[in-house]
Amino acid sequence: MARWTSCVVAAAIGLGAVMPVGVRTEGLEKPESGPFITRHPELRAALERIARGSASWRAALAAVTATGRPALVVTPDEVVVADPAGEARAAFDRSEVAAVSPVADGAGRVGAVLVVVNVDQIQAAHERLSSLPGEFHADLERVLAHEVYGHAVPYLLAGDLSGRCADPTPGTSAADACAIQRENVIRAELRLGRRTDGTLSSLSLARLLRH
Repeated sequence: MARWTSCVVAAAIGLGAVMPVGVRTEGLEKPESGPFITRHPELRAALERIARGSASWRAALAAVTATGRPALVVTPDEVVVADPAGEARAAFDRSEVAAVSPVADGAGRVGAVLVVVNVDQIQAAHERLSSLPGEFHADLERVLAHEVYGHAVPYLLAGDLSGRCADPTPGTSAADACAIQRENVIRAELRLGRRTDGTLSSLSLARLLRH
């Protein structure tokens, strides 16, 4: 029997009922697109664009597929956390653009990774600024490059919490941070610019807000 952690993350991603992913993943039905699972059309399209344009991403897809461990790429509305008493509570700070949470058992073994992307927030900001659709799409790709390739893939390949690929910490160079180095690999292949800091300044959204 799989072990429960102190809180169980569940994602209502349309593959049946609300599904606990912190317990086991062997019953998870993966779509033909591979181990990065989403039901959101904008996220699905962005994942497909990245796969078409990035050889490094395609190599990661193949390597993660071989592990049998998925990344669930969801929106805030699809995520709840059940505490040990079984009470559901909010699991995502909606002021954030995105977040990653490895789903691990008591021994630190990672069976899946939850990637939460606040698509509505990003899209609404672009709509307020009347930006072009391509600018919104490019920002989604940048966010996914960071969260999926930068954070989720290392956890999935390692299969345990030793796969943590960190963001920059105060007083350190962002360019030296593991997650940003990995993100920049995908950005370079997709011609999405280079990220040099730990803020959102490299998103199209940030540049639009400055004007």
